[in-house]
Amino acid sequence: MRRTSKSIFFTLSLAVISLPSGASDSPTLEEVFVTATRFESAIAELNMAAYQVNSDALETTAAVHFNEIGPRVPNVWISRGNGQESLVSVRSPVLTGSGGCGSVLMAQNGVSLRAPGFCNVNQLFDAHLEFADRLEMITGPTPATYGANGLHGMINLITPSRSTTSKNKIELETGPNAFWRLNTRSGFSTSGADWALGVTGVSDGGFKQNAGYDQHKLSITRHATTHQTDHATFMSFTQLNQETAGYIQGDDVYRIKSLKRINPNPEAFRDASSLHFSHTISQSRDTSGWSVTGFARHNSMRFLQHFLPWQAIEKTGHSSIGLQTAWRSALLTGELQLGFDTQFTKGDLQENQPLPFSPNQPQGAHYDYTVAADTSALFVLFNQPLGESVSWSMGVRTETTGYDYDNRLSNGSACAPTASACRFYRPSDTTDRFSDINAHTGLVWQLQPEQALRLNVARGFRPPETGELYRLQNGQAQATLDSEAMQSVEIGYRAEQKHWTLDATVYDMDKTDVIFQDANRFYVTGAKTSHKGAELLLASRSNSPWRASLSLAYAEHRYANNPGYLGVNQSIQGNTVDTAPRWLAGAHLGYSAPRWATELELVYQDEYATEPTNQTTYPGHTLINLRASWTLSPQWQIGLRVMNLTDTDYAERADYGFGQERYFVGEPRSLFWTLRYSPES
Repeated sequence: MRRTSKSIFFTLSLAVISLPSGASDSPTLEEVFVTATRFESAIAELNMAAYQVNSDALETTAAVHFNEIGPRVPNVWISRGNGQESLVSVRSPVLTGSGGCGSVLMAQNGVSLRAPGFCNVNQLFDAHLEFADRLEMITGPTPATYGANGLHGMINLITPSRSTTSKNKIELETGPNAFWRLNTRSGFSTSGADWALGVTGVSDGGFKQNAGYDQHKLSITRHATTHQTDHATFMSFTQLNQETAGYIQGDDVYRIKSLKRINPNPEAFRDASSLHFSHTISQSRDTSGWSVTGFARHNSMRFLQHFLPWQAIEKTGHSSIGLQTAWRSALLTGELQLGFDTQFTKGDLQENQPLPFSPNQPQGAHYDYTVAADTSALFVLFNQPLGESVSWSMGVRTETTGYDYDNRLSNGSACAPTASACRFYRPSDTTDRFSDINAHTGLVWQLQPEQALRLNVARGFRPPETGELYRLQNGQAQATLDSEAMQSVEIGYRAEQKHWTLDATVYDMDKTDVIFQDANRFYVTGAKTSHKGAELLLASRSNSPWRASLSLAYAEHRYANNPGYLGVNQSIQGNTVDTAPRWLAGAHLGYSAPRWATELELVYQDEYATEPTNQTTYPGHTLINLRASWTLSPQWQIGLRVMNLTDTDYAERADYGFGQERYFVGEPRSLFWTLRYSPES
């Protein structure tokens, strides 16, 4: 296994905890939600389904992968692939390929992890989960403060605020298959500024053969105030070196213990790195405020396409700079918010096949191109009370994304003239531009101080990804595509009582102009899907030592027309979209004593079809996880996690391809121990 040296990360991590500590003078703030409007607001004031996983839940979960967070939020399923690979589902089936990663907006501090047009389905490995103060999630199209790629929802990782920078800890965790994780965080104050520094190093030998990974993360935040203006700086670096096992094939093979650890592609790998930087300048008063965020991002990745028989090597990356602005002020009896966003990106992709395979998949370079992209957007939000108990809000965003594509190889087929159906086709240099509108409007009825009804009507969009436009196949000289669009209507109810909180939503969403590959392997526009369902979050909120929560979702995801997908020779209109279970549930029951705490978690996933004709299915599964901690002293704590307590045979994800059922095998019962040191502030 190719491993990056760990000595540097051990040294740096140990140094973090020894940094001088100083508590911020800022008071501790109540939990707020910033994703929807870019300004602090209470969840109860929003007319959309919004959820938060707070710092206590993150610490209890102690997640190694984002999929461990999903059961705490209704309608969120993050399927784990090998190592740190993932596929995200938010009010949706598991969506793969370029269109899949463009359907859910994934961000840190409100800045997307990837630029529009350059996403990756596994891009959550760019985020520093262990450093997060909380996760904010929106299910359904994102509001007008955000644009491209928020069709089904948004996941936003929020890093330490000024009030939480003083937290200090160092954690060492061990587990099966030579797993270890060193995680540190330190907060300190210097010259009127509050800093937080987090370092995480992970090494996992892998449940499957030749399927380990090393991952390193470093994040820094700085908060300061000068001349009544707040300054917030964030920088993060991540690196992933991973051997990739992928799936195993065959009917119900995930149940066969002798096959679970088999890696059909021991030579497969994925090497990825990312760098994110942002600086926000802001002012906020009772009735007005403004913020300006400048940001930059860079990522690169090299991996073996093990899921294809010819196993080409892909290299891709992009760099961006951008600006996000927002201004709000009282207007008449309501509030007006305006904003302007822009970013510029340069991306590239190369694909090379090291070995000969066939005339239609030849050895050598398949693609080599660059894309220069620009995105600009204007948005307006307006909130207006309609009497004492009803408030109305609306938002509109207009956004334009342009691509300038430059092919660095010969135009046309990548194969010799004797090839019968060359798999790879290079379009000639071209430019494309897409203009879209994101909009929402809704009402909030305050029934009582603790109860509210909400109505939200929204539209979201995503422009085509660069891979859909320029990575063409089978002689397609040009991809004439439209942006995908989502129309959504939802009604919700929220109640906060003395001992519990309830949030319930029913929704109806229709997605149009869905981009897909037709029977000729051409990228075309024209598929339609419908998404209807309900979601519920019920959680205790009393001071009792007992705590409980239930996350529950029911959904029907269906093909609304018969688009003629690649490999589908019959009508699928009305069929359930593959990899779309009807029921998802996560239940948590915990107890806290003065010196110990424990939590039992149940995760349920319903049966789902594995291909569009609905002739093959995965039966679903139920998992039980146990977490516990013991306080040895004010500074020392021991933690225990037992994942898959009942040792259930299951698949993280199942689908159908190349004529066989395919399974990403779930891991057997696994026990992890954590030793945590938290010096007194």
